[in-house]
Amino acid sequence: MVNLNIKKWTVFGLLTVSFTACDLDVVPPSDISVESFWNTEKDAWYGLNACYAQTPGFDIWDEMCTDNAHSHKPWEGPYESIQQSELSTAEDRGYSFGTIRIVNNFLEKVGTCDMDETLKERMKAEARFIRAQSYLDLTTKFGKVPLVTTVMEYDAPNVPRDPVDKVQAFILDELAEIATVLPDKYNGGYLQETGRITRAAALAMRARAALYFGNYAEAETSAKTVISEGHHSLFRVTALNDAQKKEADELVQFIDFESKGIDKDKFAKGLFSYETLWQGSNASPSNPEYILTREYMADDNNYDWARYTYIRPSQMGSGYSSYEPMQDLVDAYWDIDGKTVRPLISVDTRKKNFEEITAEVADLDQASYIKRVPEMDLKKYAYMDEFRNRDSRLYASILFPFKGWHETDFTGGTFYYRWKPEVAGLDGNESWTGYSYRKMVALTPYSDWTSADDYPVIRYAEVLLTFAEAHVMNVGWDNDVQTALNDLRDRCGMPSVPTSMPSKEAALDFVRNERRIELAGEGHRFDDIRRYGSAYCQKIMNTTTYAPNGYKVIEKKWNDRILLMPIPQNAMDLNPLLKNDQNPGY
Repeated sequence: MVNLNIKKWTVFGLLTVSFTACDLDVVPPSDISVESFWNTEKDAWYGLNACYAQTPGFDIWDEMCTDNAHSHKPWEGPYESIQQSELSTAEDRGYSFGTIRIVNNFLEKVGTCDMDETLKERMKAEARFIRAQSYLDLTTKFGKVPLVTTVMEYDAPNVPRDPVDKVQAFILDELAEIATVLPDKYNGGYLQETGRITRAAALAMRARAALYFGNYAEAETSAKTVISEGHHSLFRVTALNDAQKKEADELVQFIDFESKGIDKDKFAKGLFSYETLWQGSNASPSNPEYILTREYMADDNNYDWARYTYIRPSQMGSGYSSYEPMQDLVDAYWDIDGKTVRPLISVDTRKKNFEEITAEVADLDQASYIKRVPEMDLKKYAYMDEFRNRDSRLYASILFPFKGWHETDFTGGTFYYRWKPEVAGLDGNESWTGYSYRKMVALTPYSDWTSADDYPVIRYAEVLLTFAEAHVMNVGWDNDVQTALNDLRDRCGMPSVPTSMPSKEAALDFVRNERRIELAGEGHRFDDIRRYGSAYCQKIMNTTTYAPNGYKVIEKKWNDRILLMPIPQNAMDLNPLLKNDQNPGY
């Protein structure tokens, strides 16, 4: 019996999930039979929608495997065990070929549909993209994986894993061919829904894959093509609403605009340009920064739970604080000059500073706290110095104590973050790190716990960063790199990047930190640190993270076996060929 860890999918099961966020059209299973299906254009549409239903969306989970974030709830995943190099084969880190089988089934069966052949080829290209995306995730996690492009019979012989270079070549070749078939955009309507996969998405995914594979020439070429063809740009706001203006006025507590030579209006618009690209009406395929969009809808079968509940702070209601940013990430944000990183503060000093400021509000309830904070002179407290004159993306991404956030659905609108460590050990929905996410938190609920906001699986900012890193590897630090990065800096209201670098290594370190800041929380960090190599991982993952009150959050430990995830035991039990081909260290 063949095993690829695949669930059995019939045409009936496939059709019960056939939907997109653009157009819901469900055929009752009683009206479908194997003999009558795969005959019409509508059948092809249903089949392709089933492929789209498998596509990933918000992807913060891998961040908890790194120095960026933490999860204190072991039932939600083995994140601490990865941070401490204790992962075992009992955990399945995504060794699944279900999406690939669904796509292969579509590609084999759609040929019998009576429809326009050009449209059919386009739909095949969309499905092939989803398969390539799935294989990219698999090979990034597990290295060698079986490369299967047909629907295998359930009694077929077991198959071994294919070499990594073969899988990588397949992914790059597929995405290159797909890009020649897919259009630049869709006009909307049946079969032309605007959220479909485009040529730019194929090229951007190819750039990502090539960067992960260390193929910097291909990464630069594909990223540069997306940039030069000009179908996407960074999202920017041109005016602030009343809630944003209120926060902009409060920024004088944090930014010395005049002495630092920072334009307040540009900085504030930059902060909100970065923050709001994930929220409300901006979260849609019409956003110029969204290259590939995972669409959701106000429907019980297609909503996003994570951004409205899991990363939401508990103090705002409906929040679980399940996934929390760590001090390591806070420390990584640039100073206001955009080129230096603050010296680290000792655990004891931070604890003393935190105790001093929190003593001012210790006896206040939440309502009184919210009233008191705007009356405080935050500049006089040593603890707040950590958060003064920093990169605008810090304020848009991280909720830290005493910082206001006014564009929310919090009761009354006005919100000031408060961390109460005395309840962190008692309340599972209080952050253990002292921080919560602000970036990507959904503010427009579909229900009490969920959101229908779309999510950018690939955004244009990533393409700029991919180009910059690949170009540094290929050529070095030059005007082309600066132009790409300064587009990001201009959008977030920060100073331009340096015009020179002392070495290629320094340039690479700079780009890597810019990437970490810009893409924080979006699921890239785990892939990034592992592709940076063992020495990098040893440096950043053999450290202990503490909360502001001195509480030890986690003592991270690195073992090179975490460069790859283990083939899970359940897969080896079903396929004996995997037992002697386990990844190193498991």
